[in-house]
Amino acid sequence: MRKTEKIIIAILISFLFLGVFFNLYIKSRESTSPPHSENKSYSIKAFLEITGARYKDEIREKTTVYDFMEKLRSKGKINFKEKNYAGMGKFIFEINKVAGNGEKSWIYYVNGKEAETGVSNYKLKSGDVVSWKLEKL
Repeated sequence: MRKTEKIIIAILISFLFLGVFFNLYIKSRESTSPPHSENKSYSIKAFLEITGARYKDEIREKTTVYDFMEKLRSKGKINFKEKNYAGMGKFIFEINKVAGNGEKSWIYYVNGKEAETGVSNYKLKSGDVVSWKLEKL
């Protein structure tokens, strides 16, 4: 075999190895990269329970409880009334024509635990179940 043929074969083998390693590198980066960028928002499932009725819908990540309820209201699935308090956010005082009064108020729970944040501030995660209960104060 001539010297030039050996050089050509060596170059071709080098390109072959470079292609294989580059392909493996790209695949390893795809498998270790996060499923999505933190700047993007993806659909998740959330649930809302009100006096025995359960509503499910897809929402965007980091959607608040209030925005989720507003989406259900815009679809005609629920109805509610709220008041906005500066610095505190929204307060739900009536759901599906049942209003709180001096003795009872609507309290919401997330995954069975009483929420410690207002509805306009609590950001839902996939699979969260929001339950509303009319309870004594």
